[in-house]
Amino acid sequence: MDDLLAVQAETGARLAFGHSYGGLVVLETARSFQVFERIAVYEPGVPAAPVPIGWMAPYRERLTAGDPYGAFVHFIRGSGGAPAFVSKLPFWYLRLALRVGFREESWLRMRPLLEANLAEHKQIAAQQGRFAAFSAVTASVLLLCGGRSSDASRQEFAAVRDTLPHATLETLDGLDHFGPEGKSASVVAERALAFLL
Repeated sequence: MDDLLAVQAETGARLAFGHSYGGLVVLETARSFQVFERIAVYEPGVPAAPVPIGWMAPYRERLTAGDPYGAFVHFIRGSGGAPAFVSKLPFWYLRLALRVGFREESWLRMRPLLEANLAEHKQIAAQQGRFAAFSAVTASVLLLCGGRSSDASRQEFAAVRDTLPHATLETLDGLDHFGPEGKSASVVAERALAFLL
């Protein structure tokens, strides 16, 4: 939050965009300091439901042991974001599937994010029980989510919308949690800019 406040103070920005954990940071900053007039967030990491944390210790252990694929398996199976059948697959099978599925460029992009992934999810879990506090956000908020995200996730985003006093929720068809990245980034940017400007 301090970094965002420093950028806001330096630039005088009254508009903000955040994705996932970044969306939580933007909303928490808006709640605490009310420096933004309009905010667009894509699937913000605001915990409307209990946050699973049992995967975090084994994830850390696997990272420390030099097994990033094993760490990622603990995340997939324990964080609640994967389809239920995936969490029931054997550890060895998922680890092998990740080694095959994440190779070369995609793994080079993903690997450095594993440490930050744990830190961000710890911060999201620390917000547990503070959900109602987001009703203090005074900015107008466009809450975006992907149509390919799970029903449970979309229900959580609806709860976030209902908690924020000036919020609209829109679903972008065909997108998943990573909508603001890669080929679909322009779809999210177009909608966010139309709201912000």
